[in-house]
Amino acid sequence: MSYLVVARKWRPQSFEDIAGQEHITRTLQNAIRSERVAHAYLFTGVRGVGKTTAARILAKALNCEQGPTATPCNHCSHCSEITQGNCIDVLEIDGASNRGIDEIRQIIENVRYQPAKCRYKIYIIDEVHQVTKDAFNALLKTLEEPPPSVKFILATTEPHRLPETILSRCQRYDFRRISLREIVQRLGAIGKSEGLNITGGALVLLAREADGSMRDAQSLLEQVLACAEPADGKAEGTAVDEAFLQEILGLAQRRVLYELSSAVLSGQAAKCLDLVAEVVNQGRDLNRLSRDLVEQFRNLLVARVAAQKIAPAGGGGATLLLDLPDQEIADLIQQAGSVSIETLLDYFDFMAAGDEEIARSATPRFALETVLIRLATLPQTLPVAALIERLERLEGKAPAAARPQVMAARISEPAAPPKMAPAPMTSAASPSVATVPYVAEPPGRAQSGDVWPNFVTFVGKEQKFLASHLDAATAQSLPPGPLKIAVAERHHLAFLQDSDNLATLKDLAKRFFAADVAVQVSAMLAETSATSTDRGASGSASSAAERSEMVKEALRIFGGSVRTVRRENN
Repeated sequence: MSYLVVARKWRPQSFEDIAGQEHITRTLQNAIRSERVAHAYLFTGVRGVGKTTAARILAKALNCEQGPTATPCNHCSHCSEITQGNCIDVLEIDGASNRGIDEIRQIIENVRYQPAKCRYKIYIIDEVHQVTKDAFNALLKTLEEPPPSVKFILATTEPHRLPETILSRCQRYDFRRISLREIVQRLGAIGKSEGLNITGGALVLLAREADGSMRDAQSLLEQVLACAEPADGKAEGTAVDEAFLQEILGLAQRRVLYELSSAVLSGQAAKCLDLVAEVVNQGRDLNRLSRDLVEQFRNLLVARVAAQKIAPAGGGGATLLLDLPDQEIADLIQQAGSVSIETLLDYFDFMAAGDEEIARSATPRFALETVLIRLATLPQTLPVAALIERLERLEGKAPAAARPQVMAARISEPAAPPKMAPAPMTSAASPSVATVPYVAEPPGRAQSGDVWPNFVTFVGKEQKFLASHLDAATAQSLPPGPLKIAVAERHHLAFLQDSDNLATLKDLAKRFFAADVAVQVSAMLAETSATSTDRGASGSASSAAERSEMVKEALRIFGGSVRTVRRENN
C-alpha cells in the first residue's frame, strides 16, 4: 500500500474525533437520534477545520448498516467504502471543476434514481462557491425539494459568494478556527504514535504557524517527521525542539519578539537595530517578523486591558482573548503592566501602519528598522483630562473632580516637566470676592486697583466661560458710573454683546457692586488698545501675567511656538 500522509492517515472517523467543533458535532448527533436530519447542509469555515471530514462522517452515520446512528461503526461495508472514497451512493464533487450548468443538470437527472446500495444517496459538493450563477439557479428546485433518499452537503470557505436563494435552502453550520491548545494536544498524540521526539515548545510553534487549521498543522508535522527521521532508519531520530523547528521553517524565534517589544517599551532603539540585524543574519523572513510584531503589540494591549481576566489562573478567559500558552500570557502581563493603555494604542497603530509599508517596500529591513526606531523614541502619552487639570491649577480654579469626566486623548508628554509655582487659591476662611468692600475709583483710574480683576474672578465662579471672554477685555470706567468694557478682539466682542450674555453680565455686576449697574460693551479703539498695551503698571497686569503663564504651559505641553500676536478691530 502506498504511503499515506499524516493528514489522511489521522483523519477523524467519528464525530467524537473532530477537534474544536463540538457545537456542530453535538447538533448533528442529536438530529440523527431525533430523526430530524435536514435534506441540505452548508458547512462553512476556513481551510482545514474539518468541513469535508464532518460531511463524510455524516454520510457514514446515515448509511451505516447499524443506523442511522450518531456513532457509525466504521466496520460495515458501507462505512468502509465511504472511508475509502469508493462508495457509489456517496459522491464527492469538486465545485471548482464541476461548476457549469451541464454538470448540475447531470446531478438533477441522477437524483431521480434510488440509491444502489446505501440508505441515502448523498452529494458532497466541496468549494461550492465556485459554481456559476446559472448552475445555482438550475439547482434551486432540486435543492429545495429533493427526493426522500437524497441529501446534499455543501462545503465552502467563502459563504458570502453564495446566492441568498441557496443559503435559505440549507442548514448552515459555521466551523470555527481550532484553538492552539487543541491543535497542540492532537499533534502531541500524533507525534507520540509516530515515534517523534518533539518538545512542547516546538508543538506550540507548529500550532501557531497553522493559524487555526488542523490540516496545516498536520502538514507541518509531516515536514518535521521527514526531516527528523534518520536516513538509515535504524538510529533514533533527531530530537525536535524550537530551535530545530525554526531552522526548518525559517521562522524568527519567539524570544526575539519579546526582546524587541521590551526594547521598544524601554526606549532602547540601538538594541532594536541589533535584534533586527541578528534576524537578518539568520535568514529569517522580515515580512513575517513584522506581522508577528503587530500581533505582539496587540497581545500586549489585551494583556494590559484585561490582565485579571486572562491571567493563567483565570481559566477560560485566556483561550478566548489570548490563544497562547500560560507562560507567554504571564510574560505579556508582566511586560505590559507598567505601560499606559494610550501608549500601547500608539505602539499598535504605528506598528500596524508600518507593517503595510514593510510589505510594500523593496528593502523591508530598512523599513522595519525605521518603524522600530520610531516606536522606541515615541514619547509617553497622557490623557487630556490630566492636561486640563494642570491648566486649572495654573488658573487657580476648582480641582478637576468637580467637572464631568473627559474622554482620554493621546497627547505627547515631555520627559521632565518644569516646576512652576502654583497659582494662589482662595481659602475657605478668607472672605469671598463679593463681600470685599467696593470703593469707587476716580474716573481716570478705572483699573488702578484690584476691582476689575476681582470682578472677573467673581464672574468666573458663576460663569466660567463668560469670564474667559472678560479676561480679554478692559474696563474703561467702573461704578458708581456705568461699567464700560472695551474689547479688542471680534469674537470676544460678539459674545459679550449677545443679549443673553449681556443680561447675565448685568445681573452679576449688580450682585458684585451691590447696586444697579449699566453695562456697556464696545470695541476698543486702536490708540486705546496701544495705550493699554504700553501701560505696564495697569490693574490688568496680573491677569496678563497669568495668561502668559498659561500660554507657556500650553506650549510646553502641546509643543510649538508663538510666531505673532495680532489683535483685530471692527
